[in-house]
Amino acid sequence: MKRYMISLVFLAMLTPAIAQKVNWKKLNSLDPDKLLLSGERQPGQVLLLGTFHFAYPNLDAHITDSSLYVDVMSDQRQKEIRQLAEVIKRFKPTRIYIESTRQSFHDSLYKEYLGGNFELDRNEIYQLAYRVGKELNLPKMYAVDASSFATENSRKYRWIDSMWNGKPVDRDRDIYWNKLYDRLYNVGDSIDKTLTILENFLLMAQPPVLNRMQGAYLTGGFNTLNNDGPDIIAMWWYSRNLRIFNNILKTQPGPNDRLLVLFGNAHIPTLKHCFEASPEFKVVELKSLLK
Repeated sequence: MKRYMISLVFLAMLTPAIAQKVNWKKLNSLDPDKLLLSGERQPGQVLLLGTFHFAYPNLDAHITDSSLYVDVMSDQRQKEIRQLAEVIKRFKPTRIYIESTRQSFHDSLYKEYLGGNFELDRNEIYQLAYRVGKELNLPKMYAVDASSFATENSRKYRWIDSMWNGKPVDRDRDIYWNKLYDRLYNVGDSIDKTLTILENFLLMAQPPVLNRMQGAYLTGGFNTLNNDGPDIIAMWWYSRNLRIFNNILKTQPGPNDRLLVLFGNAHIPTLKHCFEASPEFKVVELKSLLK
């Protein structure tokens, strides 16, 4: 017993000697932005607005049952959309970027809307982007959606299509997660009807929601015996979103611009990573605009 007590005392004396000290104050002070943002180019602000598709085109893998549609044209939902628009206007965007490739179409239609010759339809681009743009006297919408490398080149390179059928490492794993994600999407559709429009957008912007939405691309079908799974996701989903980010950069926003980016919520995790990683931008959270 005496020898055991001596050993404990020895260990207690030894522990401070082998413990590693970390100068957290110094580490935290070594911020790369102190150098990157020391020049004349300061970051412009970005509000990423992830949305569900108001008109339910059902072009995605998950199809929403019509009984669970949110009727954005009802009097109550129109009131809620106006409330969301008022919150967005507090950001004071100078440019609005939308999920479309049809620039000339929106140039013409938005001009008609500004002139009072177009009544807003169900689409979220009209209900939010057009509405906010007109109320802030913005001259245009920026259509910056993109196709992916896989979509553009599937006919040119026939091997691309075959990559969708990569052999899974664990088929049971894929089936398990696909079923749970199906349940998650269905629960989400039900919840949508119980929340206001603003609450829906705040929920979609929550980090756990964004992270798990991204996770859907990394579970079922991703883990393959060769690299078909990750390669096709890179050439399809990541390619499309990186091209969207590139299209936004092509418009050459300045440091004084305030960018509103309105896209389907599945795009937001990758786009948010791009905007947060780039020293050219600072992401503003929707919830920060609430009074």
